[in-house]
Amino acid sequence: MTGLETAIILVAFVITAAAFAFVVLNMGFLTAEKAQSVISSGMREASSALLTDSGMIAQFSNVTGDQSDICLTKLTFYLKLSQGHEPIDVDDAVMVATYTNQRCHGEIYQTNGTIMTIYGVNSDGDTLLETGEKFKVVIDFTQLEIDGVDPPVEEGSRPDLYAHPYEKFRIELRPSAGAVLAIERQIPAVYSTVMTIE
Repeated sequence: MTGLETAIILVAFVITAAAFAFVVLNMGFLTAEKAQSVISSGMREASSALLTDSGMIAQFSNVTGDQSDICLTKLTFYLKLSQGHEPIDVDDAVMVATYTNQRCHGEIYQTNGTIMTIYGVNSDGDTLLETGEKFKVVIDFTQLEIDGVDPPVEEGSRPDLYAHPYEKFRIELRPSAGAVLAIERQIPAVYSTVMTIE
């Protein structure tokens, strides 16, 4: 009888230990899977899904005057998707774009579509930037309003909206997913209406 009771107690302990071990292992697997998911999504957010393709084409006005009078009025560049990322929607209802120079800061990608426009070069007709596609971005700084930037530009000081030679400007594109694509350039000496800024 003693041996039978001991066997029953031993079997009960073994079954209890097995159930407990199953619960612990299951929780460990769930935790590891959740950690892997968090790391994966964090990597996607930290790395930029957007890349600029080659240089930027800049157009200037007043190129015959002094360098301080020359204004960056138009900027053209191309976007592509970096490897291993999901398609990015570049519609103005989803993506935000800002412009900053040494005097002011403002949003340039709004629903009116006059300051910044994005065209699909070899896309399938939608606003999704997918692998192998390129989109052309055109920013017309002449469409900026003097009260559409922060701080507002005073009446008669419209050149303050533009970047000038030897100054830095910054364009930031904020997609719905992924890191911000920050484009910062310094304008060199300008002697032509159209130049490439590397």
